[in-house]
Amino acid sequence: MPTTNDDVQRYLRWLTQPDDEGLESLSHDTGLSELPTSTADDERLDAAIRAVTKVVRGDEIDDDERSATEAIIIPGKRPVVDVINGTYVTPGGEFAYFGDEIVRATLEAVIPSVGRVELPDDPRMPYGGTGFLVGDGLLMTNRHVAELFAYGIGREGLAFVSGRSAGVDFLQERDREDSAMFAISTIVMIHPFWDLALLAVTGLDDRQPLRLTVEDSASLRGHGVAVIGYPAFDPRNNVDLQNEIFNRTFNVKRLQPGRLRERTGVRSFGHAVSAVAHDSSTLGGNSGSLVLDVTTGLVAGLHFAGRYLEANYAVPSHELAGDGRVVDAGVNFSATTTPRSTAWDDYWRRADPQPIETSITRSRPAHVAASPTPVTAVAQTGEAMTWVVPLEITVRVGAAYPPATAPVVDAAVEKLVEPFHDENLAGRSGYDEQFLGLPVPLPEVLDPSITAKADDGDPVLRYEHFSIVVHKQRRLPLFSCSNVDGSPAAKEPEPGRDYSRRGLSGLGDNDREKWFTDPRIPAVHQLPDRFYNKDRQAFDKGHVIRREDAAWGATFDEVRRGNGDTYHVTNCTPQVGDFNRKIWLRLENLVLGAAATERLCVFAGPVLSDDDPEFHGVADDGSVVVRIPQQYWKIAVARNDHGLESFAFVLDQDLTGVKLEASLDSSEFPVPPEWRARMISVAALEQMLGEIRFADAIRDADQFGNLHGDEVVAMAGIEHYPG
Repeated sequence: MPTTNDDVQRYLRWLTQPDDEGLESLSHDTGLSELPTSTADDERLDAAIRAVTKVVRGDEIDDDERSATEAIIIPGKRPVVDVINGTYVTPGGEFAYFGDEIVRATLEAVIPSVGRVELPDDPRMPYGGTGFLVGDGLLMTNRHVAELFAYGIGREGLAFVSGRSAGVDFLQERDREDSAMFAISTIVMIHPFWDLALLAVTGLDDRQPLRLTVEDSASLRGHGVAVIGYPAFDPRNNVDLQNEIFNRTFNVKRLQPGRLRERTGVRSFGHAVSAVAHDSSTLGGNSGSLVLDVTTGLVAGLHFAGRYLEANYAVPSHELAGDGRVVDAGVNFSATTTPRSTAWDDYWRRADPQPIETSITRSRPAHVAASPTPVTAVAQTGEAMTWVVPLEITVRVGAAYPPATAPVVDAAVEKLVEPFHDENLAGRSGYDEQFLGLPVPLPEVLDPSITAKADDGDPVLRYEHFSIVVHKQRRLPLFSCSNVDGSPAAKEPEPGRDYSRRGLSGLGDNDREKWFTDPRIPAVHQLPDRFYNKDRQAFDKGHVIRREDAAWGATFDEVRRGNGDTYHVTNCTPQVGDFNRKIWLRLENLVLGAAATERLCVFAGPVLSDDDPEFHGVADDGSVVVRIPQQYWKIAVARNDHGLESFAFVLDQDLTGVKLEASLDSSEFPVPPEWRARMISVAALEQMLGEIRFADAIRDADQFGNLHGDEVVAMAGIEHYPG
């Protein structure tokens, strides 16, 4: 969101650039005063207009003026309108023309064909985005939405993920409990280049498919558009501002006015695409929304990504009109289209190879008529010429792709991406005390009342190859314990399978991990993923049990279960970036490298001290104050020819750069300015932790002060902890 004068000025100019009067018109915009008094009271409105006047002059604005600008100008210029009973209340300001008879009739005809993509088999993520009808029983949405329940790419070999199904509900309106739900029966297409998917829907009623424009989006710049979809609360962005704009209501059908902007180069699925930009107020659940040109009633684009309060990006409809496979799938366009060569032909050849002599219409649905035979024409620059001989050859003369007017940027793809994981935890055996052939028992919690417990009263949460006990008040792991097998046979038990991060987690290179709570203990005893997305970028989501440590087994499925289980928030602690990515990782690798065997038992957790500094953040149940650990500990237990050896370590986490409260300077909470990794005796570690007692087998095997322990200290370049 805008945070500086330059940001505010850039965003305001972005909003007003199609206007004849430009930015200066905002200070006289009567539409702003039409906002409800709960949002635009006189004092805040005056502050907003005063801020705009200053921005026009190039003067500095203060925090109150900036806040008022964001709270009033943005929703005033780009409102969000409820859709109820298939209609809407006319917005004010520059979009008052949405109340005109023709525009209203156009929009009300489109609204019934837009639905929410439902995920009935996923209780934590009941829906994944938006979709809209584009053909006979054909729903268009984003590829990243479809990948929540489907896999594959292209047109061949597409299928539902095991145990997943999907549907589309064309209602889900505010204050309505009824629905219009239809099953998604087939994955028709997952586009290899654009963030687009086509899905077959069964049993549809008389809802009409929409038509996509074939007109180049460059000629549509400045046109009024309506994004229709289901915006979801986005924990990455300003809570108060979202509540202002969306009236504290999310996940229901909304109409979001805006305007089309210039083509912009953005990154999507690892490659550059030339998207059409628009400036409607959108959120994550808008993924898959249509961008409707309200002048023509045609779909101008498929919304797929955005930068919050900066710009939004859509797949241009006219680009799809040149893709023969999209046309042959049955997508309705506003005019007859002729397949042409595209910048993504190579992506199609890799995803969906076919002999050159095979007609591109081979997968056309039975109800879609073949395109008329193209007529040879003299091509102008940027146009296509087609000959039928009978081979179809298309040549584009002088055209360059992408025709972006700005450098390629990394768009924040609006997808909720949970790493692949097995949701059935009932069969997990957890940490194995006999893993090394000699017993290495779990630690004892001296006061069991501090632990979060499952319904059966058990505080031990068992996962694949590891177990965790959670401190219910601190909402962090009290300790974790894992069995680690680093042997090649255990890390890759089935040759030929993909054991990379992408293969095990199902995450793309640009995907953001969405961690998930453990349903076996109360949610209020866990620090949810939302906290880490609203932490002012202070922390990483630090694995206590490393993903690599749990990802092993006798089969690929076992490796994948271990990998997925580590993404439960019960295994997460707030760790500053360098600590998580460098210091902690270095220590874990040292422990594994120093062992005489590839099998270890590893115990780890934060040092939960009463004097840990408080961080003011946001959780699912509202604002939350979390004490941030300043130290972490780890014990590695290995077996050698003489029995067990245990090595205990403590690491300091530097919090000097963390802004613990929005209004406080973090220097009020001084901690040592340098990283310190130290070896500690098990007895001293117990005294430091206070609540935990380790088994005699671990204490008796302690290498602190012994020859082997001293060798590890020297090799690591660390020091001994006193005691």
